Amino acid sequence: MAHVYQRVWRQGRSGRHREVRMNRYLVVGMIGLLSGILCARADVPLAWSGRKGDPVDARSPGKPAAWWTEVPETRFDKAFWLSCIGQPGTYLTMWMLAALIGSRNPALALALKISTFIGAYTGLFFHGSVCAKAVVYRRLAGKLPEEDAAAAVDSVGKYAKLPSLVCAVSLLFAATAIMASAVLRGDLDVPKWMALFNPAAAAAILVPLRRCGVKLGGAMGIGFSLFAIVLMCAGAAV
Repeated sequence: MAHVYQRVWRQGRSGRHREVRMNRYLVVGMIGLLSGILCARADVPLAWSGRKGDPVDARSPGKPAAWWTEVPETRFDKAFWLSCIGQPGTYLTMWMLAALIGSRNPALALALKISTFIGAYTGLFFHGSVCAKAVVYRRLAGKLPEEDAAAAVDSVGKYAKLPSLVCAVSLLFAATAIMASAVLRGDLDVPKWMALFNPAAAAAILVPLRRCGVKLGGAMGIGFSLFAIVLMCAGAAV
């Protein structure tokens, strides 16, 4: 499958040209790995104040917390932009995985593309709404009664509830099931144990660690970094 390589011509010292072949799956996989790490780190400012000694907030994202008013607003800006920059690379990784799967199982590849497409427009919307809640709460805290400030924060997330659910279903559950199926069926040339390289497995490990105060980042981002590793391994075999 020579079409998976990009040809790059370089000028050698002797004046002759030499051909360098670049496996695009490896390149996209490396981008996806870094992108997943960015997305994982984007969750940290939303769950921890950044101050030594403060515990990790183990509640659901977007629940008002007193420490929101005690940290700079730029902390939530950072959370948004890390996710905004990182998400495209993770979705590109999934699209390239679908391309590999498609040579053996077109139906499964189509399902992964649909899941990725749905996640692509709901993922950032969900993350942005959580950041917006924190910013709104900071602006209203102390100016309104606590109940009114909390109600205002809830109203910010009103339109994000359904997209958030869709995002979780498409990226956490559907993508995990599709990728696990592809690995176990042999649609990707990787070891069977790589079926565990997914966001659901990452969540099973990271959520308990988060409750213990470990600040590794969000399970979704770590899970998509694992998908990128699967892409690099499968792409290297092409």
